[in-house]
Amino acid sequence: MRFIQLVFFSFSLLSYLFFVSCQYVPNPRLGQSSALIGTKLYFFGGSTADVSSLITPRVFANISNEVFYFDLSNSSLFNTVTPTWYKDVEMPIGSLHHTSCVNPNDSAVFIFGGRQYLPNSSNSSYYSPVYRLDHNKNSWSIPNITGFNSTFTNRTSIKAVIDITGKIFIFGGGRRSATGGDPSYYNDMNIFDITSMSWSTLVISQAPPPSYSYTATLFPSGIIVYIGGVDYISGIIPVNMSEIRTFNTTSFTWSIKSANGSSIGSRVGHSAVLNQNGDIIIYGGSENDILGPQVFPDLAVLNTNSWLWSIPNIPVSNIPQALTFHSAALYNNHMFVAFGIIASTGGALVNKDYYILDTQKYIWVTTNNSVITTQGSSKSQGSQPNKADPSSNNCNTIKPLLYLPLFFLYIYIFI
Repeated sequence: MRFIQLVFFSFSLLSYLFFVSCQYVPNPRLGQSSALIGTKLYFFGGSTADVSSLITPRVFANISNEVFYFDLSNSSLFNTVTPTWYKDVEMPIGSLHHTSCVNPNDSAVFIFGGRQYLPNSSNSSYYSPVYRLDHNKNSWSIPNITGFNSTFTNRTSIKAVIDITGKIFIFGGGRRSATGGDPSYYNDMNIFDITSMSWSTLVISQAPPPSYSYTATLFPSGIIVYIGGVDYISGIIPVNMSEIRTFNTTSFTWSIKSANGSSIGSRVGHSAVLNQNGDIIIYGGSENDILGPQVFPDLAVLNTNSWLWSIPNIPVSNIPQALTFHSAALYNNHMFVAFGIIASTGGALVNKDYYILDTQKYIWVTTNNSVITTQGSSKSQGSQPNKADPSSNNCNTIKPLLYLPLFFLYIYIFI
């Protein structure tokens, strides 16, 4: 009888270990992009290298081509302590400091620019400035684009937004050749029409100086709001956070709004989301580049009616360490923040976790019990079923094994 009990106990232990080892857990990373497709928050690429390797020389290593997501609709699987990740089809290339954009019907994701590498290596090679993920077929392709601007190849530190007609707008950015040399900076507005697969580039005399590492937020009115980043005018100059640049996607004109209120430090590597009240929430960032230093405050809110900055009084419970070059997205009334560099470490540590901010109460929470609803998010409509390779996800088919250790341990002790 004792032998049988030992067999049961051994089997239960092995079952538990198999379950745990089968879980996909992404490595800490920085410079990835993210996109919300229905209820799934996707992440693309980024660097999984130790930040110290980026200092001298500036050689980026371990550039990932991974694609993975978590599902915001499943309350039994979603929390910040033990999240359930799903791995999807990988990108053709590893990419860092690129931008991603989802088409209006959630059927495709477009990846633009970035520093492109052979996956998980330091071998830089620029294959294509644009990649397309067909979310229904779960496959990558290179679009055939007419009128493409060749200087857009390998643009980095950019942010794309897409309007309801399928036009994608990308401003400025930096560019360095695959062989090195001094970077170039731009202030053109590139427009990609995903319906006609045509590209146009606007050079506007009233445009801001060449800029990069800003945030871009599109309003339903067709106005894009650009916050922060740096300008290049015979050198790097941080953009003052009281200077809010806007671009009208109908008239193709620029204007500047003066923001008052709380004092907000200039920054790069920050994120911005548009809440349901029409306010822009910015989070994180660093003063100069990926190495810091940290900026203050970590989080601020811009009222786009009064153009006033404010700093919410947020309880310290569950508050994350300030991050830079991370990802952020809004789903219903909650902002999800993930990965990036821990800014207070001066670039020494890369973050592996994600965090949830309740943007109505301005508190950090750890679970989606109060997050997920069937209303309030247009992105929750039309979600496509996952078509990822079952062998590459987190083995949900064996989740019942999680309970076997408790059952057999009970037999071993009490019978």
